[in-house]
Amino acid sequence: MDDKKLAAAILEDISTELTQFAAEGEYPGLLGGYSGTALFFANYYQLTGKESHLDLTYTVIQRSLDAISTMSLSGGHCSGLSGIAWHFLHLAEMGYIDPVDLDETFGDLDTTLAKFMQDEIQIDKMDFLHQGLGVALYFLARLPSPAARQQLEQLVAALAQHAHKMPAGIAWRDQFSTMSLENEDRNMFNLGLAHGNPAIISVLSRIYEKGIAQDIIPGLIGPAVDWLLTTRKATSAPGTSLFPVLIDDNGETAGDVNSRLGWCYGDLGIAQALLDAGERMQKSDWLHYSAEMFTQIATTRDIKNGAVHDACLCHGSAGIALMMQQAGIRLQDNRLLQNAAYWYQTVASQNTWTDGPAGYKFYHYPNYVSSHNVLEGISGIGLSLIHFLEPDIKPTWASAMLIG
Repeated sequence: MDDKKLAAAILEDISTELTQFAAEGEYPGLLGGYSGTALFFANYYQLTGKESHLDLTYTVIQRSLDAISTMSLSGGHCSGLSGIAWHFLHLAEMGYIDPVDLDETFGDLDTTLAKFMQDEIQIDKMDFLHQGLGVALYFLARLPSPAARQQLEQLVAALAQHAHKMPAGIAWRDQFSTMSLENEDRNMFNLGLAHGNPAIISVLSRIYEKGIAQDIIPGLIGPAVDWLLTTRKATSAPGTSLFPVLIDDNGETAGDVNSRLGWCYGDLGIAQALLDAGERMQKSDWLHYSAEMFTQIATTRDIKNGAVHDACLCHGSAGIALMMQQAGIRLQDNRLLQNAAYWYQTVASQNTWTDGPAGYKFYHYPNYVSSHNVLEGISGIGLSLIHFLEPDIKPTWASAMLIG
């Protein structure tokens, strides 16, 4: 069976598994719950044209609408209100929802999410997935709403206020990782796209692209990139990361010197942030640096030295494959596209679990567990495989993970 036929068969298995999850999954959430399954079925419908996939999209939308009116949820992007609301807006943009039907819902959410974002940022809780920063994607999707524009302007002002001046630029403290919370006497700075400074750089560039705070953002994002690049290790052995995971304000590495390869932590997320910000800010030097990083990843990293233990989007092969594919398309680099093919083959080789959904399980130290969601489960694998089968279907949903 060739690679594309195998991917199509895996997608059918994933779709079958997700049919029950769409109807019976316990918790909503864009990346961490059943809500994101609507993104899978909406994109799968684009691939197959099957009405059953369209029906399942609407099943999940209705369940998510019911959940936000009956459940107590955090404001966070991964599993909370802002991510669920973002997915409504994204599906409306795709034509699956009439935006007029959601006007009353969004009016109430604007107030709730504005308070959550402001409260979190004021106490340095800037994690993208779970704290204040991710709410920015909701307000970006709400534009041209004047209320959304105001909230984004206030976010930029708060980020300017809370930035730490470093010897070679600025950075924002980590208030999420276990190591940071256990070492409160040290100012820790996270270098991961999921939780750290690369996410702030990416979000600022997206706000700038919309014509908001363009007099302020260059003075933040430029020094932030300058500092980020100074954290690169002086030397890196072949097959190891260029950047560490965490660093303190004395420039000392905290925790692992070498990072895994994945979306959440490591060189790939830094390269992605530089690519996205470089395009939006028209910075050729950032684009060049990003291209060099992607090339280094493609030529030196693999499943073993990247510590790639499963196929999920967050820290597994499906996320790496999608990021390498999209970088290859944007940078017009066949080496990256060939590397993406290697990672898609890896995705297909990892569905070996007889007791896992569609043959997959996911590594949560010290065990492998079943998961159906977008971030760490088969919904995310399915989304990635759709774009392997049909690269012309643009992964607009991936902006929820700051890809593209």
